[in-house]
Amino acid sequence: MPEAADDRAERSSEQTEGGQERGGSGQIVVLRDFCVRVHGADCARCALACPHDAVSFQQDGRPAIDEDACTRCGICLGICDAFSSTRVTMLDVHARIRRIALRGEDVVLTCKENVFPGLEPAANVVVLPCLAALSPEFWTLVLSENVPVKVAADLSYCADCDRAGEMGEALYSHAIATAEEWSGGKVGFTDVIPEKENLVRDLASPEGLDRRSAFANLVGDVGDIATGKRRLRNSEVLQQFYERKERARARARLNLANGVQFNDFVPDGRTRKTMQPKRQLLLEAIDRDPSIAPRVPVAVSATDCALCENALDCASVCPTGARFPNPVDGRLAFDARYCIGCGLCVPACAFGAVALMEATAELFLPDAGSQGGEDSETQRRDAHEKRRTP
Repeated sequence: MPEAADDRAERSSEQTEGGQERGGSGQIVVLRDFCVRVHGADCARCALACPHDAVSFQQDGRPAIDEDACTRCGICLGICDAFSSTRVTMLDVHARIRRIALRGEDVVLTCKENVFPGLEPAANVVVLPCLAALSPEFWTLVLSENVPVKVAADLSYCADCDRAGEMGEALYSHAIATAEEWSGGKVGFTDVIPEKENLVRDLASPEGLDRRSAFANLVGDVGDIATGKRRLRNSEVLQQFYERKERARARARLNLANGVQFNDFVPDGRTRKTMQPKRQLLLEAIDRDPSIAPRVPVAVSATDCALCENALDCASVCPTGARFPNPVDGRLAFDARYCIGCGLCVPACAFGAVALMEATAELFLPDAGSQGGEDSETQRRDAHEKRRTP
């Protein structure tokens, strides 16, 4: 997962004799930093979504995966940030989609169930175990970037899919519909999975086009190869360079303060901020197109400043660091971008000053006071105190 995750990843596999891990490549791992159940929240979305009941919970709340039951469909990845694959992360998938778009090609996403033996998908095709591995936030970012994206999938295969079954169809359809509603964009659909090109084969057996057209295509491609245009168009190194450069710019604009920060107002002298990967994708989408923010519902915590005594118990239980003591004066500060609405802060406050509220992603816009919002809660408190002052 993203760089914010530490090294406390729990492998879902056990080791057999000789130290070999069962299940081969693409195993599912649990990232404890992103699991709110470990911090005490009553969350079981991953277990409810798993089509094979492969997810259970240990006594400390940590998810455990039954290797024998798990099919590595990836549904848990689309449901919760606490799950990732040892083979590829969602950020890797997004980076590949960007590289395809940089080549000027349409992006086609499909699943393994739709790729038959002998079919070699073209370079612009991204094959996933199940399309439900992609969250609404993922699709929203892709659409906000105006990436021409299509889904190549026969829904009739979902019912008979041993990997994800009907749960996969329901979840990925919901994710796409949600992203389209948020972004205002549209995901295309196609019945054909583009195949890997073979210039000589097309000339020898030009199905769907006449031999003259096939020869003209071959001459054009040979010309591109001779001049270097084809190499530049298909240069993975060049595409990776531009993709990394663009992602670095996006992160710089978001001004996220992930990781450990020194703070004299906490017992161990430091606080930690952890950005959930799906929230980061959403923030990048809003940064690209702020107009989508009013259409994205979010649940965040709110503080009644009239009741708050600055005990900071809410900050001590916050799993993401959205609530923390201001390093300047020790008063409660709040960064809405990091708040995931887990609700742990509500019962932690002995004064009943904290509650969850429904809002929109407009809270994350720079002029909403939460961008880099280390002072947002302090400013609200100051405003309240001024109103109380005669």
